[in-house]
Amino acid sequence: LAAARRAVRLGAFRDALATLDVLLDHAPVHLEALCLRAECLEALGDPRAPAAFAAAARVAPRAARHDIRARQALSSVRAGDPAAALVALEGVRATTLEGRLAHALALCGAAAMGHADPAVGLARAEETRRLAVESGDPAAVVIATWAEAAAAHAAGDLPSTLRASLRATHALPELAITVFDGQLCVVERLLYGGMPYPEVIAFADALGEEADRLGATRGRAFATTLRGEAELLTGRLDQADADLAEGVRLHRLIGAPAGEAIALQRRAEVALYRGDRPRAVALLEESLAVARESNLGFHLMDRIYGSMITAAADPAAAFATLEEAESAVHGSLETCPGCRITLAVPAAIAAAAAGDLERAAAYEGAVERLTSILMRLPGWYAALDEVRGHRLRAAGDPAAAARHLAAASAAFRAAGQPLDADRCAAAASGLPR
Repeated sequence: LAAARRAVRLGAFRDALATLDVLLDHAPVHLEALCLRAECLEALGDPRAPAAFAAAARVAPRAARHDIRARQALSSVRAGDPAAALVALEGVRATTLEGRLAHALALCGAAAMGHADPAVGLARAEETRRLAVESGDPAAVVIATWAEAAAAHAAGDLPSTLRASLRATHALPELAITVFDGQLCVVERLLYGGMPYPEVIAFADALGEEADRLGATRGRAFATTLRGEAELLTGRLDQADADLAEGVRLHRLIGAPAGEAIALQRRAEVALYRGDRPRAVALLEESLAVARESNLGFHLMDRIYGSMITAAADPAAAFATLEEAESAVHGSLETCPGCRITLAVPAAIAAAAAGDLERAAAYEGAVERLTSILMRLPGWYAALDEVRGHRLRAAGDPAAAARHLAAASAAFRAAGQPLDADRCAAAASGLPR
């Protein structure tokens, strides 16, 4: 047990599992060992994690059982099974802050997937955020805020929640950093069809103006970066680069590494669109270094490694970067369901270009699941068609590939993403119909 605890502290989850298997052979109902095993499986992204939490809950005392079942529910959401999560939450009354956070995240995640009432999730998330703030634990505040933002987005009311957060935290800079960091992942969903781009930019402008009025640098940094991202996706590269550079500066000024990492990663995308691969690579390396200093790596690593795959010099280098990403990004400590698609899309394309059709098909399946269950946004449906086009071209069906790439181009254009549309149109034009 001591060896397993030490391995978990060091992040050596596979070593911990091997030790726990020995322990559980001798003591099959050892509660701490069962809980540690479930945590290790979840950290590794192993689909057996929900069942492992359920096994621990069955032998736990009544009080502890509720908290473990809340973690089982959250594990099910992360595994893409919100229906199972809601079953696990039936009758749960978590008592610890960790259990309450898991309950709120599971409920709000299920709401974001269309399987629960956003109002119920939002009420629980707001209560949990209050408890997290009272605890003084920044990590707990980030998690509770993510839950609140997810439920607000599911209810179509994310902009109001962001404005309320700005007003509530403008005089508390450290709390503002954690609250806005917790909303980063969910706000990214506005950028792929959750809101028309002119409205995103107008919202970012209004939020920035209010932040200036309140003297809230964190709000201004957030709004400037969001505006830059919207400008990037709509093809206004000069404006995007200027705003994202300012976003990097402002986030660095206040010590907000998560926002800085995202602004750096988006600047790398601008450089790629301009054909400046060396600058893109340098920005991505800087972004990755900053992300590793953040407590929000699980919202950052997928997107950074996804861009690194795209920025690779050739298919062989892209495939090597994909393999590096597979070893570096997995499990609940390094990825989240909403962010995973930012790695899965370029990974599928890279695998197809390298001729690894089995891996390409596996990533395509992941993109399809994430799009249909969680993301459900026009920009990601277009990306799914692009992935299918590349996989079909690698499989020797150029006509079908051309149809999917043309469909992707049309969908990207309809979503307001002209650069992505042009890329897909160019890929389709060289293939027979």
